[in-house]
Amino acid sequence: MRAAGLFPFLETLRNYTAQDFKADMTAALTVTPMAVPQAMAYAIIAGVHPQYGIYACMLPVVLAALWGSSRFMAAGPTNAISMIIFSTLATVSVGGELIINMPEESRMAYIFGMALLCGLMQVGMGLARMGDLVNFISHSVMVAFTAGAALLIAAGQLHTAMGLTGPKPSGFFSQIFGALHGLPFVNYWSLGVALATILLTVSFKNISRRFPASLAALGVVTLFAALFGLGERGVPLVGVIPSVVPPFSLPPSFSLDAVRDLFMPALAIAMLGTVESLAIGKQLASIKGDVFDGSQELIGQGLGNIAAGLTSGIPGCGSFTRSALVVTSGGKTRMGTVFSGILTLPLLFALAPLISWLPLPALSGILLLISFRMIDIEAIRLCVVATSIDRAVLLITFLSTLLFDLEKAIFIGVLLSLTLFIYKTAHPRVNRLHKGDPMLREGPAELPQGITVYMIEGTLFFGAIHELERLLYEEDSEPTKLVVLHLSRVFWIDASGAHALAQFIERCYARSLPVILVVGSPSVRTILRRTGLLEYLSNGFVAETTGEGLRLAAAMLNRFVCRDGQCVVADTSVEAGPATGTANPADSAIAATAATAGSAPDYMTQSARVALDAHGNVQPSESAHAEPATATPRATKERP
Repeated sequence: MRAAGLFPFLETLRNYTAQDFKADMTAALTVTPMAVPQAMAYAIIAGVHPQYGIYACMLPVVLAALWGSSRFMAAGPTNAISMIIFSTLATVSVGGELIINMPEESRMAYIFGMALLCGLMQVGMGLARMGDLVNFISHSVMVAFTAGAALLIAAGQLHTAMGLTGPKPSGFFSQIFGALHGLPFVNYWSLGVALATILLTVSFKNISRRFPASLAALGVVTLFAALFGLGERGVPLVGVIPSVVPPFSLPPSFSLDAVRDLFMPALAIAMLGTVESLAIGKQLASIKGDVFDGSQELIGQGLGNIAAGLTSGIPGCGSFTRSALVVTSGGKTRMGTVFSGILTLPLLFALAPLISWLPLPALSGILLLISFRMIDIEAIRLCVVATSIDRAVLLITFLSTLLFDLEKAIFIGVLLSLTLFIYKTAHPRVNRLHKGDPMLREGPAELPQGITVYMIEGTLFFGAIHELERLLYEEDSEPTKLVVLHLSRVFWIDASGAHALAQFIERCYARSLPVILVVGSPSVRTILRRTGLLEYLSNGFVAETTGEGLRLAAAMLNRFVCRDGQCVVADTSVEAGPATGTANPADSAIAATAATAGSAPDYMTQSARVALDAHGNVQPSESAHAEPATATPRATKERP
């Protein structure tokens, strides 16, 4: 493997300039003051002390930026992943005891273990070149999951924002009912702090996009809490941070039982982090015209989570808000995010004395504001109005997020996405081209009656052939005498697709309908040649372009004149265009009989030797040199 693959940041450093350093440092000074309060808030969502969120903004961010693919990606704790962590703490038991009920030291060891497992999974996925997995996740699933997670975050913060005492209920509906029942017991100091934080953040946002609005709002509220002694008025505070420098941590001594219990939550975090990071990376790359390697980005995110597990941080992934801020603040390279991770440590040193006075309801106010901004109304509207499938996927994923554990909701969404992908793949578009279609203009000016053109778009499966046959058997005012099957927009075909195509051709021959294939894709043509289908059809029945296929069809029908029960080749010449292998494909394909062909592959059950009747229909023939066909009634369309 090349050094650029092992150390992708070397290319950045090789061409790094003083101007790049100035731009990246400016971006880091803008992003870091916003990232720290966000990380603290996300740690609260995860049910852990805010310090573990700040630790995740240091070394994990640096490694993810150095080994990732995107030059703007800013990793770290995120709201959705923090929700999965909290769900795991509340539902997973080790040795018969819920993790959330364990002492902090034991509880955090299992969280660090999840981060380590998640990182190893992502690195493995990156090394296996699985960076395109995000393409299989439906947009409707992500929109619904984000909206559901936003409501979960908001409901989870009501207990703290209202200053309610006692254990916090779990589950969306339990938290809503708990908040309603707790209305008579609201601590108005806590509620006022939460509302003041929201108002200050919104007001400071109007100053400038680069102004650290959330950090400034938290600073004002913290100062107020220290001056008026809100801690003595029942308002919970963050408390002292035991260690400013992230302590080295080791996961618990894993047993097979512990690995089994933590595997599915870690997999859920890895999958969600993969989808979020790759989606953000591709979006940023498209905006800036960069080349994005999803597999390399997975390696970077995995190394970041491994570092989080070893340096007392919670797992995370790419963050769109922080990444977008890197772009808007003028960052040029990945070093902007690296500097942000490095600056977090001195910032924590400076803020540590103040953080102990920070009211927890203030962080709840920040989270309520974040959850409100997570709901993309326009994206939801597009999913609702698009198709019934999108609406169903949106509703099922949204309800799953609210009703089930978050990791289960993720797997339900992924399963829906895969099901939707399989359904769309197995039902490619099969269109019949009618008069006036632009593609028919590529053929002769006057097409004989009876030529029917079908186009398949997508992947050629049995499902496509079934749809094709359904359209073919539909009643039509103009009887079909010849079928032109357009495969130029088929991007992939396998053995089952080739077999289904051969069966379709056989059935057409049984109904006295010749078939001309238009195969433009070299890969599809190669597969059809390997299966023997092209040899079976012969050159006169295979074309590379739509125009060539239509000229072949016109030549085939126009060169036959049927009188008194005899079908003969007309003396008039019909220009047929260039052929695939012969100067005149119509002449090679049509002699006294409608066509001749080679030996059929094993999967073909009938002979391809066919002859035209008086009506211009092809009839099967067992003779290699059949005499001109006698007049027979034209076969009527019958459904199988």
